[in-house]
Amino acid sequence: MKKAIKIFFMTTFCFCLFSGCGRKAVEEQFAVYSFSGENDFFSISNGVIVLNSTEEIIYGGNLEEKDGMFSDIVAFSVSLYIQSGDEKRILLSNSVEDMTGGTITVPDEIGKVSGDIINETEIEELKNNLFLGLSTTNLNGEKKEYQLQLILTEVATGEVNN
Repeated sequence: MKKAIKIFFMTTFCFCLFSGCGRKAVEEQFAVYSFSGENDFFSISNGVIVLNSTEEIIYGGNLEEKDGMFSDIVAFSVSLYIQSGDEKRILLSNSVEDMTGGTITVPDEIGKVSGDIINETEIEELKNNLFLGLSTTNLNGEKKEYQLQLILTEVATGEVNN
């Protein structure tokens, strides 16, 4: 009986040990893009989009104002989006509003989002249709809208074995 139990455990051990042999690693496609842009009022730099077969990660990059353009801001909203005809497909959006009567500082970093954000058909649209929208409201209640087309650069593509 002890011999049968020993053989059973050895067989089970060997089966578990070798059951993974001969399996191919799953190859996962990935692509990394950077984006930037500039106009008379502000610039965007160091934006990154990482795409793989399971999720996408978008780092909004750094927003830098020029000549104190946003010094008396009480509210702002910033969005990264894909423009397709008249339709905007928002990928990342952040907004802040001061409720105390003071001003706020537009942040240097736009933010980050990850998940299932971009579908297959939108990947090609990213290359020529990625925009940043910025809306501001100043102390006098004046609202301004800015739109900036971003330049997308492919940094790397390939496969990763999992």
